[in-house]
Amino acid sequence: MPGAFEVRADAASARRRGGHPVVMDLDSLPRAGGDGIPSAQARAVGVSATLLTARDAGHLVAVRRGIYVPAAGRDDLSAVDRHREMAFAVAHQRPGVVFAGFTAALLSGMPVVGGVSRDVTVLASGTSGRRRNGVVEIVRRTGAPILTDDGVAVTPIVDTLIEVARSRPLLTALTMTDAALWVPRFGATKAVTTIEDLRSAFEALLPFPGSRKVAAVLDRATTRAETPLETLSRVRIEEFGFPRPELHVLVNRPGGRGPAFLDFAWPHHGVWGEADGAGKYLGSALSEGDRRSPGEIVRDEKMRENDVRAVTRWACGRWDWDEAWTGGPLRRILLQAGLPLVRARRR
Repeated sequence: MPGAFEVRADAASARRRGGHPVVMDLDSLPRAGGDGIPSAQARAVGVSATLLTARDAGHLVAVRRGIYVPAAGRDDLSAVDRHREMAFAVAHQRPGVVFAGFTAALLSGMPVVGGVSRDVTVLASGTSGRRRNGVVEIVRRTGAPILTDDGVAVTPIVDTLIEVARSRPLLTALTMTDAALWVPRFGATKAVTTIEDLRSAFEALLPFPGSRKVAAVLDRATTRAETPLETLSRVRIEEFGFPRPELHVLVNRPGGRGPAFLDFAWPHHGVWGEADGAGKYLGSALSEGDRRSPGEIVRDEKMRENDVRAVTRWACGRWDWDEAWTGGPLRRILLQAGLPLVRARRR
């Protein structure tokens, strides 16, 4: 976003300035979190006129009363970005606020799959909750709040995930929970939390409304889901009535070519599956640390598939995000690979 822009003044102002456009510098406006521009701070530092002129010219828009953001590029903002933007505005308006539930998870960096709430969720400062002006206040027992890298306070991740599981759809909650539990196969990176900590906190809260929804998430959560696509795929596989897969099954490739970890495998049915995200085939632009070209990646994946087939004699099904999200294509792929349906379809 450029720091300076031109604003066409009204006729009187233009005459006073000899008919020349007014040149203003957005960088002179004070900023709060998330690129927000508070009108109160603008008044305090003597640039209120600059803010109002920019607003009237359409270069600034209000996200909440007294909080403005640059208008440029807003049409391209995702629902997640808009939720973050709203949260930062609320944080500025309410010093000391603690975000909870879906908002806390989003601000903590958890991936979002499914619908994004328009309302921002915070802990109530009193003994009762309410919903007002796009903010939902909830009363919950939680641990001490923590600060995100952006400097906003959120509930601890265990409390955050339990609230998400209680209040959001299973797919949204499970994706976030899987991401927090994920333990990389290689490297020293640690999981954000553990299933033991989640279960302990869950049991300490019982009984509470929505506990069955939380239990459903905890029963399905895993440390082995590397991507949201893998979580989405597991949910769809269960919905359609396929058997539960084994995750990241190790197969030693012939010729000393190293191990292959299969995303999904059904050894008893002679089927394995791969959930292929776009990053795998777009090379280094999306696959961190991978400098192979798309052609080289496709070639290597084909060789890997041939090696696994030679060792296991299993049929392979591959799918991408759109096929898993739509559902029907994934179902056909698995049926064509020979995987049977073992129960009625359910949601």
